[in-house]
Amino acid sequence: MPLQKEHDHDVVVIGGGPAGSTIATLLSKQNRDVLLLESEKFPRYHIGESMVPGVVPILDELEVLDKVDAHGFVKKYGATFVWGQDRAPWDVRFCDRSIAAQKYGSTYQVIRSEFDELLLRHAQSKGVDVREEHKVTNVHFDGDRCKGVEFKNSQGQIQNATAKYIVDATGQAAILGRHLNLVEDDDKLRNIATWTYFKNVEQYDGLAAGNILTENTPNGWIWVIPRHDGLTSIGWVTTVDKYRQLLSESIEKTYLQVVTNSAETGRRLIDAEQAQPIRSIRDWSYTCKQFCGPGFLIAGDAAGFVDPLFSTGVWLAMNSGSLGANMLNQALNNPQKEAEFLNTYETAYKNFLGDVLSFVKYFYDAHLPKDSYFGEAQKIVQTDSNWSSRQDFVSLISGLHGLHSLTNRALETVPN
Repeated sequence: MPLQKEHDHDVVVIGGGPAGSTIATLLSKQNRDVLLLESEKFPRYHIGESMVPGVVPILDELEVLDKVDAHGFVKKYGATFVWGQDRAPWDVRFCDRSIAAQKYGSTYQVIRSEFDELLLRHAQSKGVDVREEHKVTNVHFDGDRCKGVEFKNSQGQIQNATAKYIVDATGQAAILGRHLNLVEDDDKLRNIATWTYFKNVEQYDGLAAGNILTENTPNGWIWVIPRHDGLTSIGWVTTVDKYRQLLSESIEKTYLQVVTNSAETGRRLIDAEQAQPIRSIRDWSYTCKQFCGPGFLIAGDAAGFVDPLFSTGVWLAMNSGSLGANMLNQALNNPQKEAEFLNTYETAYKNFLGDVLSFVKYFYDAHLPKDSYFGEAQKIVQTDSNWSSRQDFVSLISGLHGLHSLTNRALETVPN
């Protein structure tokens, strides 16, 4: 009589966004048995359309870069800011660095429904058991060890699955973080984001045509993101208090007043036409008190959400997925060192998330000279090279400094 398996799977991943598809794909490539449970049917709408070059090495690692590049997304070579003492627009180019300038000198402006589905289908092609419209309703523990999940399948039936590790990649739903009461909001970044899409927005010329515009205004800040379907995403982010103060009439009227009265965005909207209804979402930064524990790991926005000022969301999600897959694979190979590998993941990701959050808070002082922002970035990057502070700023906001390069160094900290 065959022995009954202690676990149904090596890993169950909850959530099919960029963090979930990344960690699932990389574990499956290591011949791990991975079940991915996604509550929705893809494609599905999601905000967060602007990428940084730091996603490109991960797309390469996933072996999906060619598919993404061929899809037709807008190429993003840099960023334009109206920020700081000088109110004239200023640009940075991602190739304004000496490291990886050619290979990683650009990234993408994406439609998330298309990008996320592309990653999820790629995970399936790499052997991940992807089940859409399967909503996790409970997480099971045996003592302090996470052992499995309860979920409702697409027919409404309740089922269970066990695994050696459970990964929470549920984004801001943060199912494990909220189950364990780990989520801590950042009171200094309690914002509201409001956005919609426009046709016929004036675009920049040349390589700058794919730039994101980030413009500070007296009432918050604005993003302008060109998309390959001809629409432009324009969002307004402000504090909860300022939002309530300004909201004397409808959300739509307030939003349109803010974006059309801004200097640079308003100029580009002169001949534009609103193409979709206004959307709004709570945009509070938060982190979990812990990112892992016996039998579980928390990745992407489920572990922590940072204000979208520098378009870091997908990059952080995919980097945490990459690092998390590496550490879980090592822990599966060496169960006796589980705590060391999980702690290495938590330390590396939490420290880097803290660096990004710290710089976002510094940058929110929108009345400093540019050189102050560059100098603060240089303190965080702490490169040994002879880069200028401007190059360090570009390195930091491009996402090519930090987390993904920490993987090998992180492994070196694990005792033999």
